[in-house]
Amino acid sequence: MKVPVLFYIFLLIQSGTAIVGGFRYRNLPRPLRILEWLIIISTVVVVGQLTLAFIKIHNLWMSHFYTLIEIVFVVFMYSSWMKKPQNRFMLSLCLLAFVLFWIVSKFTFESFAFRDGWTATISMILQIIFSIATGIIIYAAGSLFWFAFFNKMLQISPERFKQVYNLNWILSILSNLLYARGFLCKR
Repeated sequence: MKVPVLFYIFLLIQSGTAIVGGFRYRNLPRPLRILEWLIIISTVVVVGQLTLAFIKIHNLWMSHFYTLIEIVFVVFMYSSWMKKPQNRFMLSLCLLAFVLFWIVSKFTFESFAFRDGWTATISMILQIIFSIATGIIIYAAGSLFWFAFFNKMLQISPERFKQVYNLNWILSILSNLLYARGFLCKR
């Protein structure tokens, strides 16, 4: 399996962002500490998926769990920024509804054999609605189409699929650069 160079650039930048966040962790406000953990988890998931792909083991199931982890962390991050209790309460209700939807989807219409098209798409929509962070809104808005039609795109040629997936790597690189900048800002 040949992995595109853009993927390695993404992985290098995301790992670098995690390292920058790690060095600045003690000085980061709570929301950015939560973001740091999400970036670390994301890096582990990406490396895990790549490893499984190299040894020819199905890896799409990892995306299902990452979608759930990601929305939980993003909601916690946004909740810690919000001053009004009613706003935090609304975020909590949305998260609860999403978690219930996620659970139901896994037992009914969203197979682990494919990418989680519905839950990932709804997660991206929620992140766009909640967004107060530039990196997250850029990635979520840019990747919305990608997540919505991922399983359909598996039917196109592998070469074309890799070309289309480059957009995801570019958005991921851009958002990670914005996260790193946020980690480097003085408190």
